[in-house]
Amino acid sequence: MSDSTKTNKSFLQQSAWMILATVGGGAAMMLVHTVVGKTGDRAYAQFKALLGTFYLIGAAGGALATLFAQQTAAAVTPEQERQVGTAARRVALAIFVAGILLSLLLLPNVGRLTALWKLDNSAALWVTGLLGLLSLWGSLGRGLAQGCQNFFALGIAGIFDGFGRLAAVAVIVIGFGGLAAGAMTGAVIGATLGVLIVVWGSWSMLSRSPAEGFRWGPWMRRFLPLTIGFGVLQFLLNFDNLYWLSLIPAGAQDHWLLGRHYSPAQTIGFGLTQFTLPLAAVMLPRIARSAATGESSDSLRLTLIATLALGGTAAVTCTLFPKLPLQIMFFSKKENWEAAPLVPWFAWAMLSYTLANLFLNNLFARERFGVVPWMALVAAGYAGTLWLLREHLLGMQPLAAYKTVVGTLALANLILFGIAAWFSCRMPLKPT
Repeated sequence: MSDSTKTNKSFLQQSAWMILATVGGGAAMMLVHTVVGKTGDRAYAQFKALLGTFYLIGAAGGALATLFAQQTAAAVTPEQERQVGTAARRVALAIFVAGILLSLLLLPNVGRLTALWKLDNSAALWVTGLLGLLSLWGSLGRGLAQGCQNFFALGIAGIFDGFGRLAAVAVIVIGFGGLAAGAMTGAVIGATLGVLIVVWGSWSMLSRSPAEGFRWGPWMRRFLPLTIGFGVLQFLLNFDNLYWLSLIPAGAQDHWLLGRHYSPAQTIGFGLTQFTLPLAAVMLPRIARSAATGESSDSLRLTLIATLALGGTAAVTCTLFPKLPLQIMFFSKKENWEAAPLVPWFAWAMLSYTLANLFLNNLFARERFGVVPWMALVAAGYAGTLWLLREHLLGMQPLAAYKTVVGTLALANLILFGIAAWFSCRMPLKPT
């Protein structure tokens, strides 16, 4: 068996495991939505908004994971490995300090945020902040494990996170009658399990002896563009639900039925990304390693083929049978099946999103950050369009307004995909 064949077989095996683990853990997380959905449309919409806030807080998490995955994979000497371990410990401490400072800064605005998102109390916001902190620590550990190509630990962490979250939410929400804040507390418990697993999986790097020469300046020059880039990705993935919650007047929630007609379809769209995003996670350290060693890599082509096959099949299925994924996820809550007209829109929007993510990971693995300003322009255009449409949307029928917003999201994702692919095609075929 040739080296190329062995490499391709290893890639497929690792990708299959990551998809299985991500789908397994993701399925458990999706069932969390089923459990929380039993608390009512209002509580479910609040839960979705809090999750959206958490994902926006965790935008830096994608940057951390990618940066440490890239640096770990590119560390080809023991000294470079010690430098990565030293950087990881210092950044973990900095995350904790930043979390304390941010909490103090946000304290005067808690009441305003609670009213803006129409929450029952402020406890949910504090729990969401803790979830964001755990997410950043977990992202750091996942980056180290990913760079070491320890995909077993990555997969196990996702499974424990998902099923631990499901069990905790079920106990808190069903057993003790908790609402949005209780559901987020369950998410914190699951995230804690995930953090412990990735720390174990990356301990060989974290336990390295200290190295001299770590400087915050060069590290931040890599981290900041990645943070902006992943902030854009998180923004495109989660902003719409927050937008609707802030736009719909408090007295019109029963007319719009956001938690019944929009949020379930959005959840399906997010779930579809879990079939293809793991492929980029396997690809990134391979490309980073090839860029560091000067060896060629076929990972981008293989990942693109697999993403198109899986994502395209999912999108076509959702187009032909739009109620099916809702029936599977919300099997006991038939009123959520009314979101079926939006499912194909979200499916195709998320296919463009995953393809854009694929090419962006290829660029970030090679430390090519020239695409980031263009990503920011796409996000600004998307947000600006929704801002201009706000009065028009309120005058439309809910379903038509929802389709307009999802169509706007799909266009933004398609433009981002085109930009990312163009930047990738401009690079030389072989690493330099």
